[in-house]
Amino acid sequence: MTRNTNDKTPIDDEISLYDIFEFFLENARKITIGILFALFFGVILAFSLPEKYEARAAIEPSRIAETTTDLNTKALVFKSTVVESKEVLAEKLESPTYFAPQTFKACGFEGLDNSGFLLSKALVTSIPRGSNFVSISFKAPSPELAKACLNAMLINIIDDQTKLGAPLLDNMQVALKTSIQQLEAAKNEQKQLLVQNREKLALAKQKLITDQAFIKQFSTYALSFKFDDSQFSASSLLLSTLITKQNDIKELELEINKLQSEVDANITALDNEVLVLNKQVSDIRNAMTQPLTQVASFATPVFAPDERVEPKRLIILLISVFVGFSLMIIFLLIQKALQRLGVKRRNLNS
Repeated sequence: MTRNTNDKTPIDDEISLYDIFEFFLENARKITIGILFALFFGVILAFSLPEKYEARAAIEPSRIAETTTDLNTKALVFKSTVVESKEVLAEKLESPTYFAPQTFKACGFEGLDNSGFLLSKALVTSIPRGSNFVSISFKAPSPELAKACLNAMLINIIDDQTKLGAPLLDNMQVALKTSIQQLEAAKNEQKQLLVQNREKLALAKQKLITDQAFIKQFSTYALSFKFDDSQFSASSLLLSTLITKQNDIKELELEINKLQSEVDANITALDNEVLVLNKQVSDIRNAMTQPLTQVASFATPVFAPDERVEPKRLIILLISVFVGFSLMIIFLLIQKALQRLGVKRRNLNS
């Protein structure tokens, strides 16, 4: 008795390069249709998305001068410091509650729901490594609108940092006012002391002239005076008076020299004080101007080219081609697998 067996043709599951080539050759038309179909929608998407232009800038935070007193010289020392760090500023720019109404208007978000949230997401901030600036960028339907938004953002930052720096600026104003008052007081004291010393010096010089005139007149009179015994008392009195006047003149000369030295010393001391106060007032005023004190500013002008940054149409079209190709390949592979599975089942059942 012979046993009949049905020979089944094995199905090779291995895929060769020829199979791949044959697959693409057989389905070239379908793949092309899939690519063109996806490309059609890619073209629609690429040309329907709104165009956007980008403006970029780097903002330097506001700086203000702080005053301290040197313990040794008692002089004012000035140090420039930022009102707030670049890290804090960058974090604030990401907060929806940071922006002013005029900023929303300039950036095109006025009247929108969640306008603060939308603007904070549209504004891109970063801190370049090793810099003192905060880089910001914004995209808008036109270069002008993008640039206007960044300009409004700068005004927003200046207003906020001006409020933060007000206490330090008030301290500078107080220091300036105090120094000016001290300067005026020193000048008045200098004038009064100069007037007083000049009056004293003038009186002493007048008295010296008077005494010198008296000595001269007395000397003339003494030449005609006869110093004999009968006139001994008169001559003694005359000689005593002459010696006294000569001593008075010497004392007056010493007093005049002393007064002159005091006047010169006082003038020098007050001049030094006035010079120090003048310098202090000048230093404070300089500290309240650039570069020690300055509002936030663009480190470089706003860069807003006329070249469109969105949509990137070429990339969209390339992605569309890739997606159409990939989806069609997946569809054809699934279809091929189902066909092979159907063949297997039929062979097993036969």
